[in-house]
Amino acid sequence: MGRAVLEYESGVIESALAHGSRALVSGVSFSVRAGETLSVIGETGSGKTMVALSIMGLLPENVRMRGGRVALGGRELTPGRELRRRLGVDIVYIPQNGHEFLDPSRRVRRQLYDALRKLGVPRGELASAAEERIRLSGFQQPRELLDKYPFQLSGGEAQRVTIAISACSRAQLVIADEPTNGLSEGDKTGFVDLVSSLFPRSARLLITHDMEVAALGDEMLVLCGGRMMERGRAGELLSHPRAPYTRALLAALVRNGMEETPVLRRGGAECPFYRRCRHGDACRGDMPRRSEHGREWWCGGEL
Repeated sequence: MGRAVLEYESGVIESALAHGSRALVSGVSFSVRAGETLSVIGETGSGKTMVALSIMGLLPENVRMRGGRVALGGRELTPGRELRRRLGVDIVYIPQNGHEFLDPSRRVRRQLYDALRKLGVPRGELASAAEERIRLSGFQQPRELLDKYPFQLSGGEAQRVTIAISACSRAQLVIADEPTNGLSEGDKTGFVDLVSSLFPRSARLLITHDMEVAALGDEMLVLCGGRMMERGRAGELLSHPRAPYTRALLAALVRNGMEETPVLRRGGAECPFYRRCRHGDACRGDMPRRSEHGREWWCGGEL
């Protein structure tokens, strides 16, 4: 592992309402080093995608980032023309649905050519460069694949094509947002391994609600209700989870009996998991204290 490629502080990401505003993400901070995969996990609405969009400067019009900081390679990123130029070159995004990402009216070849031109590949080298990217993405017959339209691809094939397009870059940072949705268990592992092999020196941000996929990362960050609940090395966090929310996520896995979190307390508290947490009475007031041991974070409430 090398230096920190991505340094991130969310500040407060908030959406404008008819009267006032609502915080979507608050107090989330992390860094990702070269060659490292950070898995960001949480339920729908936990703030995972908002974090990704804020890094790329692509937050919705009614959402703003207040007091945050994003730095890539030690240089701060601010939304605007310069950041847009870096998207697809220094920062690449792999979506959760390859079919929705690809242009249905254009052959795969033309879409790869567009990405390669942005990278500065000469016209005479486009065909060979496109075939190489497709081959590296796991296709045995690259020429045949390049002549297909997206609707002729399976879900897994479309997803691998998006990886091939992402590989037409000088990526310092790879953001994969729920990229394994709809894939079989074996394909999920293969997908994460493929991204790691194609971008070995990049910082990789893997956003998922799937604990099995998150476990494939080097580090793991657990979000709930836009707040950071726990962080640590993936293996250590999964074997010795400290936050009640992380324990609940693990208990909900099929292999652990799919245990529900039925507690629904009245009122509210600073912790977004308060109403469902069996230990919530211990932290009714403020957000539970978090302690840092090395690079590991956890909720510090009494368990």
